[in-house]
Amino acid sequence: MVKNKSVGQIIGIYFQVIFIFLIVFVILYFFLGQLYEVIGDSMYPNFYDNEQLIAEKLSARFENLERGDVIIFKRPGNENKLLIKRLIGIPGEKILLRDGYVYINGEYLHEPYVSEDILTEGMRILESGFEYTVPSDSYMVMGDNREKSTDSREWGFVKNENIIGRAILVYYPLKNIRFIKGIEY
Repeated sequence: MVKNKSVGQIIGIYFQVIFIFLIVFVILYFFLGQLYEVIGDSMYPNFYDNEQLIAEKLSARFENLERGDVIIFKRPGNENKLLIKRLIGIPGEKILLRDGYVYINGEYLHEPYVSEDILTEGMRILESGFEYTVPSDSYMVMGDNREKSTDSREWGFVKNENIIGRAILVYYPLKNIRFIKGIEY
């Protein structure tokens, strides 16, 4: 036997489904992953202006971030602005910018994500020729397009509490769909 449902019952079921969907979406959005848009050329040639990506939040909170990870974070000094940069220095490391290159704990850092013709010069906060230690609660980040990037060299280290998540997937434009993986050192 089949029982007919009234229009009111059907509308009630639809509202329940929509409500459950919204609750699941909010949980996923605020705790697991979020959508972002790349603005500017600071990460060129690996990320392009207006590309859209997904950043997952869980591993940034419960796992150690690694050199080469691409992260989304609140900009030091202007926490209303979100940025995307590559993680270069991890807590406790000694960083030196010299002759256009990055040295970590005295060793040259091979950076395959930076174009060969780009040199890494110091800026206002992290100057060339001086060694800096990354604080225990912070990271050093830089854009892949060093000449067009405002990053840790300009405004200092990024505190762990300001990191939103790790970029994992470019999903738009469709021709650029790809997973984002860290760099093996």
